[in-house]
Amino acid sequence: MMSGFRLNNLVDRWLARQARPDRPGRGVLVVSSGGLGDTILFSLAFPRFRALARAGEPVHLVLRRDTAKAAFLFPPDVNVIAIDYRRFARNPLYRLREGRRLRDLGVRVAISADHLRLPTVDDVLVMATGAAERYALEPRSWPKHDARLRRNRGWYTDWVPVAPGMAHKMRRWVDLANGLAQRADPLPVVRIAPERLPAPAALDAPTVVIHPFSAVAGKQHSVDLWRRILTALPASFEVVVSAGPRDLAAHPEFSTLLAMPRVRLDGGDLRSTAALIRAARFVVSVDSSILHLAAGTGTPTLALASAAHVVDAVPYDPAMTPANVEVLYHDMPCRGCCGQCIYPPEDGRYPCVARLDRDVVLARVQAFVEKAGQS
Repeated sequence: MMSGFRLNNLVDRWLARQARPDRPGRGVLVVSSGGLGDTILFSLAFPRFRALARAGEPVHLVLRRDTAKAAFLFPPDVNVIAIDYRRFARNPLYRLREGRRLRDLGVRVAISADHLRLPTVDDVLVMATGAAERYALEPRSWPKHDARLRRNRGWYTDWVPVAPGMAHKMRRWVDLANGLAQRADPLPVVRIAPERLPAPAALDAPTVVIHPFSAVAGKQHSVDLWRRILTALPASFEVVVSAGPRDLAAHPEFSTLLAMPRVRLDGGDLRSTAALIRAARFVVSVDSSILHLAAGTGTPTLALASAAHVVDAVPYDPAMTPANVEVLYHDMPCRGCCGQCIYPPEDGRYPCVARLDRDVVLARVQAFVEKAGQS
C-alpha cells in the first residue's frame, strides 16, 4: 500500500503539471499560516498586500482553519479561505481537493507571507494556484526542512531577501510587501480600525479582563499571582476571566479564580471577546492572541510576558507599539529563544516567567487601577 507521503508527492506533481503560469490571471492570493495571535497582527499588515491588486481584482486570503475566527478583522470584500493544515499535510485526497480549489481561483499573484515556512504546506498552497507570479520571503532556516525549501525555490518567481538577524514578524511582513511594491512604508502601529470591531459590550460595573492562559504552559504565570492581582482590585470592580474552549479543562487549577467574588468567565467567540475588551477599564494578559487583540482595540493593556519572544513578537518593535500597552518580563541573557528554553522549568514554567517580580506586577496593576479611576 502506498504511503501518505508518497501519495502527497504524487498530488503535488499533478498540481504542478496543471499549473498554467502563462495564462492571464486575475487577482491576488496571500497565504498567512501563523497562529491566532499572528493572524490578529497580520490583519494590520494586510492592507500592504491588498494594495498589490489591480483595480477591480479579487483578493483572497488563506488562513489556518483554527485562526479563521479572526476573519472579521479583515476587509469584508476579502475572500477568506480556511484550510485545515493538519489534514492538508496528512490526507492526499483533501490536499488534492484544496489544491484544485486554489487553482480554480485563477489568480495572477500568489504570496506566502511567513518567514518560517513549511515546505510541505505553505509552498504547496502557493504552487497549487498556478499563478504567473509567486513570491515569498527568503525562508528562515529550519534544519529539518531546509533541503526541501531549497528544492521548492523553482516554484517561485522570486524570494524577497531579508535583513540578517532576528526581527519582529511585523517587520518581515512589511519588508515583503515593500519589496513587492517597491515601496518603503513604515511599520503600522498596533491599532485595529474601529469599523472592523464590534461595538463595546454593555457592562453594569467597571470591569477588568484577565487572560491567564497560553498555548504554551511554560508561559503561564501561577494561579497565586493572578489571585493576588484580583485581590488587589477595588471592590467596585468586576473581573472577567477570558478562556478558550479547552483552557480550563487543561488547567483546572485556574477554576479557583471563578470562585472569587465578582469574578465570572468569558468563554465567547473572538468577536464577543473583542466587544468585552473594548468596554473594559483595562486588560491583563499573558503573551497570547488576547494580548494582541486588546492592544489593537486601544484598551489599556498590561502584558505579563516571557523573555522567549523578545524581538520577534513581544514586546513589540518600538515603531509599532501603541501608547495603551505596557509589557513586563524578566530579562535574561537567553532572551529571544522562541521557546527553545535551555534551562530546566521552575515550578513548571520558563525561568523568565517564574522569576517575574510579583511586587512590580502588583504595583503596575495598581497604577492601571488609578488611571482607570480617572476615566
